[in-house]
Amino acid sequence: MDMIYRLRQLLSCIGLLLFLATPALAQSIRVHGVVLDSRGTPLPRVSITTKTSNKLLGSTDSVGTFSIQTEERSILLFSLQGKKQLEVLATPVRLQLTLEDAEEQGSQVTTMRQATSIQSKYYPLWVIDGVVYRQDSTFNTADLASPDAKRLIASALPGLSEQDIEGYQVISDASATALYGNQAMGGVIAVRTRRAGQGTSHLTYTSQLTYRFIPSYRDFNIMNSQDQMAFLKELEAGGNLTPANILYQSKYGVYGWLYDNVLKYRNGKFTQDNTEEGRLAYLAAAEQRNTDWFRELYQHSIRHQHTVSLSSGTQRANFYTSIGADLDPGWAKDEHSKRYFFNLNATYRPHAHWTFNAIANATYRQEHAGGDFKSLTLAQSMPRQYDPKLYYLYEYAPLNAKQELKENYMDLQGANLRFQASLRWQPIKQLSASILASIQYSGSETEYIRTENSNVSKRYRAMQKRLIRDNNSYLYKPADDVYAIPQSVMPYGGLRNISSESDSRLDLQGRLSYSDEWSGRHQLSATAGFDLYDQTSKNGWHDEYGVNFAFGELATFDPLAFTWLRDGNNNYYYRLTKLDRNVSFLANFAYTYLGRYSLEGSMRYEGTNRFGASRTSRWTPTWNVALGWDLGRESFFSHLQPLSSLSTKIAYGMTGTLPFVYNSNRRIIAELPYRPNKLVEPGLTISEPTNRDLTYERMYELNWELHLGLWRERVSLGLNLYQRQGRDLMDVSYNQGTGGFFRPYANVASMEAHGLELSLTTHQIQTKDFEWTTNFSYTHSTNKITKLNARPSVSVLTGSSGAAREGYPLSSIFSVPFHGLSSEGFPLFRNADGKVTRDRINFSQTTNLDYLVYSGTRTPTDQGGMTNSFRVGNVRLSVYLLYAMGHVRRLPTQFSSQYYDHELRGKEFNRRWVRPGDEAITDVPSIPTAAQLYDNATLSRAYRTYNYSDVRIAPLDYIQLRDISVNYSIPRRLLTRGLIHSIDLKLQASNVALLYSSKKLNGALPYDYRPHSLIFTCVVGI
Repeated sequence: MDMIYRLRQLLSCIGLLLFLATPALAQSIRVHGVVLDSRGTPLPRVSITTKTSNKLLGSTDSVGTFSIQTEERSILLFSLQGKKQLEVLATPVRLQLTLEDAEEQGSQVTTMRQATSIQSKYYPLWVIDGVVYRQDSTFNTADLASPDAKRLIASALPGLSEQDIEGYQVISDASATALYGNQAMGGVIAVRTRRAGQGTSHLTYTSQLTYRFIPSYRDFNIMNSQDQMAFLKELEAGGNLTPANILYQSKYGVYGWLYDNVLKYRNGKFTQDNTEEGRLAYLAAAEQRNTDWFRELYQHSIRHQHTVSLSSGTQRANFYTSIGADLDPGWAKDEHSKRYFFNLNATYRPHAHWTFNAIANATYRQEHAGGDFKSLTLAQSMPRQYDPKLYYLYEYAPLNAKQELKENYMDLQGANLRFQASLRWQPIKQLSASILASIQYSGSETEYIRTENSNVSKRYRAMQKRLIRDNNSYLYKPADDVYAIPQSVMPYGGLRNISSESDSRLDLQGRLSYSDEWSGRHQLSATAGFDLYDQTSKNGWHDEYGVNFAFGELATFDPLAFTWLRDGNNNYYYRLTKLDRNVSFLANFAYTYLGRYSLEGSMRYEGTNRFGASRTSRWTPTWNVALGWDLGRESFFSHLQPLSSLSTKIAYGMTGTLPFVYNSNRRIIAELPYRPNKLVEPGLTISEPTNRDLTYERMYELNWELHLGLWRERVSLGLNLYQRQGRDLMDVSYNQGTGGFFRPYANVASMEAHGLELSLTTHQIQTKDFEWTTNFSYTHSTNKITKLNARPSVSVLTGSSGAAREGYPLSSIFSVPFHGLSSEGFPLFRNADGKVTRDRINFSQTTNLDYLVYSGTRTPTDQGGMTNSFRVGNVRLSVYLLYAMGHVRRLPTQFSSQYYDHELRGKEFNRRWVRPGDEAITDVPSIPTAAQLYDNATLSRAYRTYNYSDVRIAPLDYIQLRDISVNYSIPRRLLTRGLIHSIDLKLQASNVALLYSSKKLNGALPYDYRPHSLIFTCVVGI
């Protein structure tokens, strides 16, 4: 037995020695083949190195072929400037490799150009792997310049993680619509998902942990409790906070609670002491309370995402797949969500001429969040003198913010599915044909729960006082009986609303492509094809009244609710189905002479079902032509040092986009007119008259590009100048009222836009151990309406959303000129006659409007970003700044002649007029007393006008430190020999700080609030 044991040990040692010696005995093999670009053109000067030693083995010749000697099973890297690096396993079989174009990370201008439409809004269009996904009105395109752009893109697209995204491209000029149709008018963000390389197998685990800081009052314009109570005490002293003024309103705060509870007698005593000392003590406690509603409603938590991806490939087939989970315990205390996703991207080459690709993507999500009240909205609207344990009045029913989030919530379930398959046939090198089919489905169901104890449900039973009972719109009172007593339509239980929506889309694409080169001088590529899609969208909801959630969802429905709904011209359910069908035929070509002179052209002929049976406006063409010159290939270019590259292109094109009305034939809709005595009599009505001249809105664009490099591309500059002309735009067309329509819409308006886009990349220092790179982007864009029939009123022009006016930019904001304060602290203005007035501004006026002050536009005219990246060894530091300028905002309409104790005020009220003489040092009006309101019946008009005056305008210029990130890759030599071959670590701070903004915002952010976050990412490669 001992001999057998020793023999086993000897054999094990010999086997171990042979295993360790295997690399030294590895055979050398010959690797040969050809390297092509994505169009099949051979690529010369492609560097070939080994991944482990980074040793240069050779490069491709002038026709893209190579032949090298290397060790068997080694990993080869194929690299070329402007192309994505490719990893390949060494094999003696002849290789045919394709290098895809590399994206310009961080250096490209990523803001979308200003559209030329007055009535329609366009948003960036997501395109995933060549197939349209949807338009996105919420994604901030400025984030595309961030070093963290892939993570932000993944968060906007369901079912994708950061690791699933190979790259992206932004298309903002007229060529976007030539490629993807009129739905791409707002620009295109084309995303490519990851595919496996040839001859490699990788297993990667990624963990991403996100900590979001609790919001702070530093980012909001909100009074503290001391200032708020000082404001309320001044109201009380002026006679505006009497019990009669407060108790019978639909809402009340600290004073209403005081007045209401001094009358309530429970357990042998009054709820609130009604002595002077008791009232003062109560108000003093409210003054010192300073409740931090953000800390009351938010919590410390860590959101974590885990992804496992596997990729493997050979010359014949390769695949990439990933599966992951995104688990969020909730930033707000009463919110949480889960998301699970799966991706597959597989390519199979059954024959040298055939390639089959299949993509599958699936995601499922669950979410629990606030219903009628959201945590962030509540925290921004609840006065800081409120006690978080007490109930205040809201819509005649008691409300406690923390408890309401537990009783009033939503539960969402949703799924997204995407299946895509393509087949490519290339019988000869120059010719290929392909067909692609895609099916997408997204569906969700949301339950909005208002339990029997929620504020919303209690509104249906609020009748504790006669005046409240008579004024409560949630109660039912017959319209034909003025003496009837209002009744509850939901005496028991709560309310549940179930809404659902689904979208299914089928896409079919066909392409025939030709690409050839001859005589070493001429290159020609051409493509012809078709696109069609069929999209069906369904959405709807229904209400369930009288659900007793505490009793197993027992139904106690009252039939009176039906009568109440019908008399109010409301429904208890809604359903809508929309069909969107589109067919396009397209063609494009590109011709290059001597590799330096180019001519490109594209055309798309597109038809839609939006106009119904009408054929007059069904089809529209879109076209684009471009001329290019690569000076870097000219013989004289070598004498233009320090230039290392220089190219330019000029393009002109036309885009047709759908108008927001489709009445090339008259549009008839069904309606249900109100009839007394429960009579139901459906009818038909003409909603829009016939417009035989209706056509697409047209946009003509001239674009010039310039790209240059200096000192061997140590400095790279990209410049775009563009001009857009919008014609046949939709606007009001006044007529004589033929057919009963006095203001139909027609193609009668026009506008223009122009802009500049600049991107600059500099490599200040480049050594083996240290690098410093800067990416800077800048965009300037303006527009002007050149023709407009509409006659907007003062009310429209001074609104916060902006308006259209001939001779001014789109979304312009105008203001009533402020003239100062009177000796009593009342606001004064200048009217259309140039006279000083307090309350004689006619907001319905549509003529003689030149007295209004142009305050600016809501759209930024200048924006961009800058990234500085530093690398020291394996450590990389990136700092990203974002800026925007040239736009304004109308400040919230907080001023009124009558204030209440439940309202939240901004910090500007600390500068209000208090005593005579203050009018010389402040522009914030006084708080009118009850006596002043009695003596000045029209004083409310003055305070309303003040909200729309030029002193209530703030510029939104800002500079933000958006991101700081540190990356570290653990060196291979520090990893033990085994399964793990790489570990990458990243720590990022997001939305770090606001470096500059206008003081007129009083601390409010000039952009939508996003949480300050710390994000840790670990990627382990196996």
